[in-house]
Amino acid sequence: MARIAGLVMAALLAGCAEITFQQYPGPARPDADVSIVRLWTARTKNIFVTPGLIVEKIDGVEAGSVGRTSHAYVLPGEHEFQVRFIQVKGYHLLCGALCDAIFNEPKLVKAATLPGHVYTLRYIDDRDGTVVLDDRGTDYDRRCLKVREFSEGTGC
Repeated sequence: MARIAGLVMAALLAGCAEITFQQYPGPARPDADVSIVRLWTARTKNIFVTPGLIVEKIDGVEAGSVGRTSHAYVLPGEHEFQVRFIQVKGYHLLCGALCDAIFNEPKLVKAATLPGHVYTLRYIDDRDGTVVLDDRGTDYDRRCLKVREFSEGTGC
């Protein structure tokens, strides 16, 4: 299943190099001093059933090149993530991008991060379509952050 998830995201990023996004000014800081947020979700089901997620903005700032940026480095603390749902619904077949723009409003997710921790998005299939940021701790396999290495990671 992880291999399928990686292939779906790889198709999304096809032909593009994966990049990272540094959300704070100045030089890069050690991983132990920042929080790392994966900006996409791996698919456990097909996109007709539950949506994939991509972070478009962090604290109101575009999170790099949307769709190419694998993860972001942010300073620990409170953040607001603008998340776009990737899901095929019946109306997409009828009116495509126009309906997607009308009906697929991004969701704002507020969460606090800790230094040295890695975070991933998770969709909760509830009435509100809740999205949460899961704390994966400090030992999360860094291969799980990158689409092209995801299937090789441990505990992704």
